[in-house]
Amino acid sequence: MAVRIDIDALRDVAGSATWATAEKLRSAGQPATLVPVGGGASGTVRTAGEPPVVIWVGITADGFTAECDCSAGTRPCAHAVALTLAALSDGLAWSSAATPPSAVAVDPVIAELAELARSVPMRRLASLVAEWAAKDRVLESRLRARAGQLASPTVNDLDRIRRMIDNLAGEATSGQWDLHDVEKAGRAIVEEVEVLAQRPPTEEALLVVERAARAWDGRSGYLYDAWETYDEEPAEIGGALRAAHVRLCEQVQPDPDELAGRLAEIIAAAEVDSCLDEPWDYLAVLGRQRVKALLRRR
Repeated sequence: MAVRIDIDALRDVAGSATWATAEKLRSAGQPATLVPVGGGASGTVRTAGEPPVVIWVGITADGFTAECDCSAGTRPCAHAVALTLAALSDGLAWSSAATPPSAVAVDPVIAELAELARSVPMRRLASLVAEWAAKDRVLESRLRARAGQLASPTVNDLDRIRRMIDNLAGEATSGQWDLHDVEKAGRAIVEEVEVLAQRPPTEEALLVVERAARAWDGRSGYLYDAWETYDEEPAEIGGALRAAHVRLCEQVQPDPDELAGRLAEIIAAAEVDSCLDEPWDYLAVLGRQRVKALLRRR
């Protein structure tokens, strides 16, 4: 159920000094963008000479809730107020039962390692992350995104990624090839998509991910036919592409009718099974009726 935020009550809780700082951030265009997440809104505030600050705000069972990297305390910080003002300006539909990032279930192993990381001196931890990021393009992109270094992909960026995806798919089954070439190409396509997904989301990037899904749909059949050897790989690669697509859809919030139409076309065009043929994964973006309509097309 959608609710409204009492802006006067929020001003009283935040305090005049925090409110004034938030208005300065808004005057400076911060946060520049926001995305609906968990029934609330998430965004990043960037100010000169300071690390970017990621914030989430929403209405939970405890009322107005804010989670911010600045750890300002129990009161809403200026970053949270600025994000709330931006969301109100954009007409964001607030859920009455939002889920903050801290409430999302975390893998116990990740939680244990995160706690361990907190015990490592910052300099050594930074060096360790840098060593791994230098070997892993996706991790490097995630690191640069957290540092606020990545901008939305340009037309040239997207053209390059399209060509890369097309080349990977084409070369997988050209000349003398074997099934390992298909698997290798699939994983390389996933890597391109994951690197792209670290950039600020755009409609154009979403279409590139759909192109990647089509490319994998056209090659995955070879591995499905060799199920005795490649039992898990097709679903693993396809699932990674779908997960990236779902995340982008939730961030971009494309027109649901247009998205449903594209999904129906992609699913119908697949020779075997499309990696995007899991309509319930898109419930938050499409709504129940469109999901059911996609299921009826099967």
